[in-house]
Amino acid sequence: MNAAETIQALEQSVANLLAKYQEAQARIDELREANGHQRDELIRTHAELVELQNRYRTLQTAHALSTDAPERTQARKQISAIISKVDKTLELLKE
Repeated sequence: MNAAETIQALEQSVANLLAKYQEAQARIDELREANGHQRDELIRTHAELVELQNRYRTLQTAHALSTDAPERTQARKQISAIISKVDKTLELLKE
């Protein structure tokens, strides 16, 4: 292999490396954007979770103060619905 061929092979290798570098940079940019979206979703979901926890505590208090059986049944249904929402929110947080 002569000097010109060696230089040409080296130039080709450098060009290949630059192309791979650019592809990697594009992938990093995509992942950073996806990470930002996931972070925003996590913040929103966490705020929703805090709200649901507050509502759950309120319902627990209402249930404790309730002496009427139909009201107690309704409160239990509401608490079950809130617990279900909390469970769904926790599942989203785990993703």
